[in-house]
Order: sequence, then structure tokens, then C-alpha cells
Amino acid sequence: MTGPRSATLPRPALRVGRPAPVRVGLAHGLARAHARITRGSLSSPVLAVLDRVLPRGPLPPVAATLAPGVSLRVEGALARTAVVAAGHEHREAEILTAALRPGGVFVDVGAHVGWLSLLIAAHRPDTFVWALEPVPLTADALGANLAASGLSTVELIRVAAGPRRASAWFTTHPDSSFAHQSDIDPVRGALPETGEVRCPVLPLDELWAHRGWPRVDAVKVDVEGAEPDVLRGATTLLTRDRPLLVVDAPTGYARADLAERLAPLGYRQHRAPGMHPRNIVFHV
Repeated sequence: MTGPRSATLPRPALRVGRPAPVRVGLAHGLARAHARITRGSLSSPVLAVLDRVLPRGPLPPVAATLAPGVSLRVEGALARTAVVAAGHEHREAEILTAALRPGGVFVDVGAHVGWLSLLIAAHRPDTFVWALEPVPLTADALGANLAASGLSTVELIRVAAGPRRASAWFTTHPDSSFAHQSDIDPVRGALPETGEVRCPVLPLDELWAHRGWPRVDAVKVDVEGAEPDVLRGATTLLTRDRPLLVVDAPTGYARADLAERLAPLGYRQHRAPGMHPRNIVFHV
């Protein structure tokens, strides 16, 4: 069965902060060679070996140049992924980019510090990006990256996507890659524990309606296990526009559940070489 088209995007240039252990430079050089030789069809065993080359502790911050004039600084798990894979979800970005048509919208649900949002916006300036990130500190970092990039087609939206209008507790973590939703509740609850923050939740259908129902060509959803809730709140959007979806689905059960939910809308699933093992593409 034919899968969705894929664009070809240049790999980001990475600069590891100082002091950088020799092993970090070695792993990064090997990762770039691996990506070039395989044409982006990254091998999981090779990625595992490259990860073992890196020091066990935290890496120095990594500055990533995604396109001329568009850079961001990443730390923690995202920095490690960027070094090992010579980028971050690069094949996913290529598939999402190919799905976009002039004037269309890419919705980045769980945009984190903006890697995919900025990368896609930089290479598709004739489209629009909605970057949803509810956790305040992470959204602040995304906003700073966006301001520094000068990209005017990206809108930072400080909400979580869910099945209904509500609010939710998010458990925060020193490494923002691990922030996740603790619960969702339409009414005021108990005081949060240390390391939690309450954030607004909106259905994508409502957010879309508020912006005049523009054509949505692609959606990425990575929200640490709440992906089905996001899709439940986007039924009208999915029914009308049939956007390409890239969804985080870490288990076979999660993939089967998503496939069952999306099949009535005509979606079928696809995995392309080089994608992160947790991610799956759904397309019509």
C-alpha cells in the first residue's frame, strides 16, 4: 500500500556547548554519516550503539540551526536525541512538510520548545503553524525561540488540546521533555502538589472554529499518552479536512486503539523508515 509523500529537508546543524566530551563529538559525527548513508532511514540498532557512545550523564546544551536564521537551544533528552539521530524526528518533519499546501495549516499539538514548528515553518513559508504548548516554562522557551527566529507564520497557543473545554494538571519535570498531563477536570480541584501546574484545555474543533475553520493539512500529536483525547476533540476537523496525522503511539495497544478510532474516517496507518519507533502516520 502506498504511503504518504515525503519532502527532503536538510539536516539541522548542531553545535554542542562547552565543555563537550570527545565522545559527544564522535557520536555526532557518526550520526550525521549514518543519516547521510541511509538517506534518513535510520537503523534502530545503530542509534542504540550511538547512544551508548555518549556519556551517561546530561549532555551540554545543544544549539540547533534548523534553517538559515532559525536556531534554538535544547537540553536534556531532546539534546541527546538530536545528537544521536542527527536531528529530531526529521523523517516525520519531511512527511508533514510534504502534506502541506499553500495557505494550509500545520497543527503541532505538544510543540515543546518548537523544533518541528520552526523547522516546518522555515521551509514552508507559504503555510501557517499553530504551536500548542500548555506548560508555562516550556511555552516561554518556545516563545523566545519563535521571537528569535523572526517567523511570522507560527502562532504560539498556550493551551492543551483535549476532548472538551476544561483545565488539567500537568506534572512538570526539570527536563521539560518529560512534562505530562496528570488529570483533566472541568471544575476547580484541590491545590496542586509541588511540580504541578494547571493549564487550560480546549478541543481542537473549538480552537479551529475560533480561527474561522481554515484548511488544516497536517497535525502532529505528542502529548505523553493523551493522544486519544486530542483526537476525540477534533472529530469535525478530521471529518472535513482529513489532515495527515503523525501521532505518538508507544505501544501496540495504543496503535491499535488509534487505528480503530480513525478507520471510520477513512484513515489507514503507515510507518516510514527513519521515523521514531513510537510514532505512526495516519493518512487518507
